[in-house]
Amino acid sequence: MDITLRQAELFLALVRTGKIQSVAHEFYLTQSAVSTAIKRFEEAVGVPLFDRAHKKITVNSNGQVLAEELTPVLKRFQDVTLMFKTDCISGRLEIGASQTMADYLFPQMLYDFQLRHPKALISIKTGNSSEVVHEVEAGMVPVGFIEGEVLSRTLDITRIGSEELVVVTSDKEFAGAKQYTIDELLDYRWVLRESGSGTREAFLHQLKEKGQQLNLFMELDQIESIKNVLRNPGTLSCLSQHAVMREMARGALYPVQVSGQRFMRNLYRVMHPRQSVTLLMQAVFEEVEAAITGTGHMSVDSEKS
Repeated sequence: MDITLRQAELFLALVRTGKIQSVAHEFYLTQSAVSTAIKRFEEAVGVPLFDRAHKKITVNSNGQVLAEELTPVLKRFQDVTLMFKTDCISGRLEIGASQTMADYLFPQMLYDFQLRHPKALISIKTGNSSEVVHEVEAGMVPVGFIEGEVLSRTLDITRIGSEELVVVTSDKEFAGAKQYTIDELLDYRWVLRESGSGTREAFLHQLKEKGQQLNLFMELDQIESIKNVLRNPGTLSCLSQHAVMREMARGALYPVQVSGQRFMRNLYRVMHPRQSVTLLMQAVFEEVEAAITGTGHMSVDSEKS
């Protein structure tokens, strides 16, 4: 016979008060319901726990030993359940994130988050958008954050914001000369992210047929590698404004104005539809949206696609 939590609670209450009537009042039960629960509890334990001589009920030595052992166990359980009722954010969570988010948006955000929630431990598994989607589909991470349009038949894809991409060069004179049409820039040596990157796919998608004419000189899977190659004359790239913010501030890279073009991309959260959302996950979701809103270069929304 199984022992229920309620039976254990009633047993300890009866040990404490010594009166069926008091226990019934405390738990909003009838006296007969309490008596039945205590009897079944004794049957499940396998030994009598109370003496019932002279119409009184008194805990015996068996009951005293069990109460001493059971009290801290029940207290610990109550503490754990209270932790969730008071929204205590704790536990471990690994998230998938595409490279721009993982390298430029999330680190400081998660540092601040863990300062406020020291019982939480968040880790990031980095890949391009396609890789992150695959990891969520395969159950390797419970949730992923990606940039750009990636289709999945099995996942819920929720748009959480958008950001602007910027065409950049290391040539200050070239960048400041004028606004360029995209046709004037096609023959320069373009250095882009690898296939599957949200940055690359968003840029080429918005170029439409012009993307087929682009002089794709190099493909690199690391943003820092692209920024290093951009030191060479005649090279251009299109990257997240977050990824080049520091370089533009210190004059290592410069934005190239493209007339009639503004390159934007969406940011998404991807999850399996049956994935449960823990208190920790919900807190991280809210932190991500707050970080996106507070960047000044992103806008936030919430729309499933």
